[in-house]
Amino acid sequence: MRQKISRVHSSDEVTPAKNSPVMSRRTFLARTGVGLMVGLSSSGTAAQSGRVGENQTSRTRLTVIAQVPTPDAPPTQLGVTDLTLYDAGLEQTLESVEPDPSAATIVFLADNSATFQAETGDMEQVARSLIRELFTGDRLMLIGYAKEPEILCDLTEDAAQLVAGAKLFRKRSTPCLYDALLAVTEDVFRPATTVSKRVIVLLSDGYDEGSRTSFEAALAALQSADVVVYVLQAQDRTYGAPRAKRLGPKPLEAIRQLTEGTGGRAFKLDEPNAAAILTDEVRRRWFSVRYAPQVTDATVARRLYLVANDGQMMLRAKKSHPPRHP
Repeated sequence: MRQKISRVHSSDEVTPAKNSPVMSRRTFLARTGVGLMVGLSSSGTAAQSGRVGENQTSRTRLTVIAQVPTPDAPPTQLGVTDLTLYDAGLEQTLESVEPDPSAATIVFLADNSATFQAETGDMEQVARSLIRELFTGDRLMLIGYAKEPEILCDLTEDAAQLVAGAKLFRKRSTPCLYDALLAVTEDVFRPATTVSKRVIVLLSDGYDEGSRTSFEAALAALQSADVVVYVLQAQDRTYGAPRAKRLGPKPLEAIRQLTEGTGGRAFKLDEPNAAAILTDEVRRRWFSVRYAPQVTDATVARRLYLVANDGQMMLRAKKSHPPRHP
């Protein structure tokens, strides 16, 4: 059974739970996933029969992000002649490369475990910095996780609600990071078939303890749901200590794989303007690449390799299409 997502109760909370503090997957979908589908259907790309990136004509949509030095950089121009894409080792014919002007759905997912190297006040300030940088139409959800993920503020673009939710971080227990990533992917993003910009801003050092979900399963879910992970990276509490392979990668390696594997990016926790840089990328530097994959077997994982034809340009995309199971 997957991890359940509970809700923090507080007299300051602006969106109190109606019944039990523990939310089952079905309840969470009803309150969050369905709301996404109804509330954001007009702001996404054209409706499709499956998740974003798939339709019945076997066309694939791939998010490509242009990385620039500062948010003040000029607008990025990108067309089909500006990049080369390999899928499963085969060069692909690109049908279109278009900027994605749609609003983003963002989940701020913060490690609330007892040994995390950041205090609750720091978490609040980081969340507030992200709230300040949201563009019009962007919607944000605040979740803290330890043994289980807890909703601090439901998905909204209301800054007052988000600021109130940011005061509810609390430290306890151990960090089940992989479980939290899977829960957010399946309950927030998977049902939102019309939302193209799906972002997790993860406040973490990459350490997991006790998840029932494997790291590989969490990463594959993120990739298959087209979720991009940005990490605000805290100091590694393990200081690089040896770790059994069955428990997942070392924290620094986990962060590298999560960001590179989804097309995201990592920032140091104290890096100036991190929130401004990542929100600028999400709003102004995202492109939708569409192509008909020339592959022989979609039931196995397919590596993706993206090359900018201009050597001065840095482009990012997820590293793999997970296998489709018949």
